[in-house]
Amino acid sequence: MQLNHLHICVQDVAAVSSFFVNHFGFNLRETRGRNGFAILKGDTGFVLTLMRLPSEVASEHAYPPMFHVGFLVADEALLESTRASLVIAGCDPSAIEHMRGSRRFYCKAPGGLLIEVGHEPEA
Repeated sequence: MQLNHLHICVQDVAAVSSFFVNHFGFNLRETRGRNGFAILKGDTGFVLTLMRLPSEVASEHAYPPMFHVGFLVADEALLESTRASLVIAGCDPSAIEHMRGSRRFYCKAPGGLLIEVGHEPEA
C-alpha cells in the first residue's frame, strides 16, 4: 500500500501553498474556490492538498500539540541551505539540533503548521 496524499486544513491556503513551493520544491497544480483549496505535488510525486480552515477554528488550536509535517533531505548541505532560505524569508527556524545521529530543525509555516526538516546519515 502506498500513501496517496496528505490533506491539511490551513487558514491561508495561498500563503501556505507559496511556503511549500518556495522552500520545499512543491509545484502548485491547481487552486479552487478563491484560494480555498490547493493541490500541490512534490518532486517525488507526493501530493499535498490544502483546504481553508473553517473560520470558527482558532489558529492556535488548529493542530494538536506535536502535530507536524516532516521532511528528510539528502545531505547536510541541503539541510543547512534550506534553513538559510527560511531565515532569509523571515520564517524563524530553530537552530539545527543533533538527535540520535541525525540533524534537524523546526519552523512554522504561515498559520502555525509545524514543519520539521532533517537529515539522517546512512547507517
